[in-house]
Amino acid sequence: MWVTAATPPQRLGTAVGWYWFAFTGGLPTLGSLVASATIPLVGSYETLWLALGLVALGGLLALLLVREPTGRSGLAPLGGNPLTTLAGSVSIMRRRPRVAIGAAVRVVSTGSQFGFLVCLPFFFTETVGFSTSAWLRLLSVMFAANIFANLFFGAVGDRLGWQRTMTWFGAVACAVTCLALYYVPVVAGPHFAASAVAAALYGIALAGYVPISALIPALAPRHKGQAMSALNLGAGASTFAGPAIVAVALGPVGVQGIAWIFALLHLATAVAIRFLEPDPEFTAPATAPAVDDKGVPAGRH
Repeated sequence: MWVTAATPPQRLGTAVGWYWFAFTGGLPTLGSLVASATIPLVGSYETLWLALGLVALGGLLALLLVREPTGRSGLAPLGGNPLTTLAGSVSIMRRRPRVAIGAAVRVVSTGSQFGFLVCLPFFFTETVGFSTSAWLRLLSVMFAANIFANLFFGAVGDRLGWQRTMTWFGAVACAVTCLALYYVPVVAGPHFAASAVAAALYGIALAGYVPISALIPALAPRHKGQAMSALNLGAGASTFAGPAIVAVALGPVGVQGIAWIFALLHLATAVAIRFLEPDPEFTAPATAPAVDDKGVPAGRH
């Protein structure tokens, strides 16, 4: 929220790219690396205490070192009822249907990731023939590629347009790479390099959705907080929706059918994204005039 509220529209895609770079670098990457090193040395219980220390350190960094003023005061209108504001975070999806569409796109954008994390470990180890350690290395390749792609597509979104970036590099690319995650190891067998390429491409494609964190607030520029709440609702729902699809469909259609279901869902978001035009009050990056570091339009010096 702080990044979204404080960043000029012309640079918002790049800013949220840095946010997702840090998020991916922390939760699935740094957290896993720290735990893999400390659990053999001190055990799981002590590692939880270390994790608490890391969380406290992150809080201190925010409290003591971040000096940007926007996030140090309330963003809601003065005198507003907190419960009314909370209810507005849900009702905005009724008042602004495009926000609801954006939240649905957010559900699908990482829904396939959480779904694959349920079924692919067994597919790669029991069907393809990878060892558990090889599967974990494959997962590391996927997220390592995703980390740097987050930065790249955040900046690309500011230049190419958020909708266009999400449509082609997110939705369509995810549809193709979902299928590749299944068919490449089926054809190549337990060939790590081939599967690693497919995993890396899927991780890169996931990053193509990064501009959605900039686009959703642009749909309701006077209610950015409520719009971001709807986006976060979609993000949370994706952790449930992906595994739920696997739970329902894995028995009838298998991993192959799961890959096709997720691919079709990603293609559906490519259509939905076309309806996510920024509000006229918001200056989208595709139409914004070029400005220098002081915010002066080009050619007016």
